[in-house]
Amino acid sequence: MNQANVPHQSQKPQTFETLIIGTGFSGLMAAIRLRKKGLEDFVMLERSAEMGGTWRDNSYPGAEVDIPTGLYSLSNVPYPFSKRYAPQSELLDYTNHIIEFHQLKEKTQTNRTVTCLNWEENQQQWLVDTASGDRYVARFVIDTSGVLANPHTPQIEGATDFTGAQFHSGQWDHNQSLNGKRVGVIGSGCSAAQIVPAIASQVKQLNLFMGKAQWVIPRSDRTYSKLEQRLMMLPVIRQLNRFIIFAYHEVRFVAFKRFKWTQGISRFIKKFYTRTLRKNLEKHIADPTLRAHMMPDYELGCRRVIPTNTYLPALGRDNVKVDISGIKRITATGIETHPGEQVPLDIIVYATGFYAYSHPEKLLTFDVFGQQNRHLNSEWQEDMVTYKGLMAEGFPNYFKVNGPNTGTGHSSQISYMQTMTSYIVKAICAVKKQPDISAIMPKPERQQAYMDQLKRNLQKTVWQTGGCSAFYKKNMTGIVTSLSPESMVHFIFSRQRFRLNDYQCLTAEAPQPSANKKSQPVNQVSMS
Repeated sequence: MNQANVPHQSQKPQTFETLIIGTGFSGLMAAIRLRKKGLEDFVMLERSAEMGGTWRDNSYPGAEVDIPTGLYSLSNVPYPFSKRYAPQSELLDYTNHIIEFHQLKEKTQTNRTVTCLNWEENQQQWLVDTASGDRYVARFVIDTSGVLANPHTPQIEGATDFTGAQFHSGQWDHNQSLNGKRVGVIGSGCSAAQIVPAIASQVKQLNLFMGKAQWVIPRSDRTYSKLEQRLMMLPVIRQLNRFIIFAYHEVRFVAFKRFKWTQGISRFIKKFYTRTLRKNLEKHIADPTLRAHMMPDYELGCRRVIPTNTYLPALGRDNVKVDISGIKRITATGIETHPGEQVPLDIIVYATGFYAYSHPEKLLTFDVFGQQNRHLNSEWQEDMVTYKGLMAEGFPNYFKVNGPNTGTGHSSQISYMQTMTSYIVKAICAVKKQPDISAIMPKPERQQAYMDQLKRNLQKTVWQTGGCSAFYKKNMTGIVTSLSPESMVHFIFSRQRFRLNDYQCLTAEAPQPSANKKSQPVNQVSMS
């Protein structure tokens, strides 16, 4: 079904029951679950020339997962990973393995950048436009477009004057040789912490332009022997290992959620990592001013924790210099810092993250128009209101995977995505079982109750009240819009069953209920 990227206007839209946007892990999970239910009338749209997601795009040196792959993998698709924290190359191979194993290429159209979704009220279906000119009609839309797919490159004065190479870490230019080059890395988050140790031995000089301090903690990485790889493929061993990792990360949640009965444990965990970081800084960072700068002044977990054993030693190399004074401008030959120092560079790397939920206007990369021409993009810029992070009232049959407040700050996002895609497919099956129902959307009162409880729970988390700015938050400093305040166990069980009674049920014949009208009574349906 793959087609060349030739812009044209289709004479007639292609029609499918379900349309999946994106072919990263969550898109693949949605497709697999549809197939397991015998629902074959679907298509997957991928904006790039090849299928994949995060691990296709983020191929920078040193890219690795920061959760053990025993948990950062599909529970029902084993793979012989070579180490505890798999590198990008293996994760991309794993992605392709899933695609081949479940024969999903035949269901995919590549070079299809979605530009607009329009809800057609009379037909009770979505009209989907793409940049290539191809159009689609679908009853259900599952939007799995990634929140870490749109690189954020800061606007720095003089950037266009630079005569060397410059690129974002998520768009790494592999044609550029690093050998013997003077490289500047802007940023100090997870990607910078992986890039710096990976390239420090190759370059002539590396200058890291560091921002805020980060919680850098050690991790227990190791390479597996061939025997261990074979053992990990055995179902009992694999699931036991998965459970142990799951339990360990779930226990860490007590450090991030302010439970009265776990305050002592939380303080112990935070003191332990504070002592550990201070000890490691003293061991690897000679400059006392830099050591002081790298000690966070906010609570552990308020910003994304960086697990690494190689970052701090790399900063102590003779050819690595860390600047904490800030960038004044970029010049034709390098970077000028605020004190006026001229730093000559051949290459500039922006390790500055992605547009995620911190920038509401960038959250959706296409327009979504629902009932009565309501614009989801505009509404989410004001307030990211959803039901269970998956649907929004006024936008029937539109499901968003990794929607607002469905991210994890302590465990594996794949476990969350498996839960979300399972719930969505249960919802689709429930609607299909009711011949008089054409579409669903959350009841306003259920959605409001969910949001009220969500915001109360966020106030009890370190992510909301830990005293930092972070991409978790709206505009970096406002309400947390990315992470869920729920533990993984609660997140899974609260979305284990689909209850049709939580939703307004629409019919093609009857007028669609608006937000201030009561929904029509329907038969109670619960799916698990």
